[in-house]
Amino acid sequence: MRVLIDLEAEIDATYDPEYHGRLRARMWDALRDTPYDEHGAQTPGFSFSNPFPWGDLEEGDERQLLVATPREEQLAYIVSDLLENPEVHAGWMPFSVTDTRALDPDVGPPGTEGVLETATGVYAVTPPQYLDNPDTHDETFWRPEHGMEAFFDHVETQLQRNHDRFMPDGDPGPKEVDAPLFESYEMIKKLWLDVQLSSDVEWTVLVSKWRFPYRVRDDHHRRHLNLALDVGIGGRTPLGFGFLNKQLENDE
Repeated sequence: MRVLIDLEAEIDATYDPEYHGRLRARMWDALRDTPYDEHGAQTPGFSFSNPFPWGDLEEGDERQLLVATPREEQLAYIVSDLLENPEVHAGWMPFSVTDTRALDPDVGPPGTEGVLETATGVYAVTPPQYLDNPDTHDETFWRPEHGMEAFFDHVETQLQRNHDRFMPDGDPGPKEVDAPLFESYEMIKKLWLDVQLSSDVEWTVLVSKWRFPYRVRDDHHRRHLNLALDVGIGGRTPLGFGFLNKQLENDE
């Protein structure tokens, strides 16, 4: 489940692609002193889009933001705080929240075909067994030369962790079924991004954007894809990486 948040730009500003850190901090501020104040949890269970549409801002311009989580109550705490304290900074772009509305996207019942697209870059790390010298690497960003098996291994492992935390016991997760999460794919691009985690800590990360056509195989597969819509795919999803959208039929 997710909420669509209407934003209004408070000043003229150049679009800041390094929005991740301050938006994540705003989500944690909204969850402070709630049952979901889970700093340090491996799968805190929320993700968010970039402020969209992309482009430089003039004061009063309208943008939107999506926040997703598999836990309805967690989302309610975030929305309540955003409405009570409507100031939101996305990097160096200051906004005010003007409205919110709930959304509940679904990939559809078995047999449904569609396309999921990463609205933000996927943070993917190549598992050590796919590297030539695995003992010499702490964390290696995935690159096409590492192969798609390595990419999907990482993606399905991360989604399995969310499945183990948020889905009912007894339901098989994406790593516990034989068929892949996505049977086809299209890489849109890959790019390096600077991510400001705090006033004195900055990362430079390699991320990739994708389009994933799908056909829902069965109810288990439907749950896996819908979970991916709720939590994102890949690593560092609480920083807004790997946020997925379902492409509408009239989207080009």
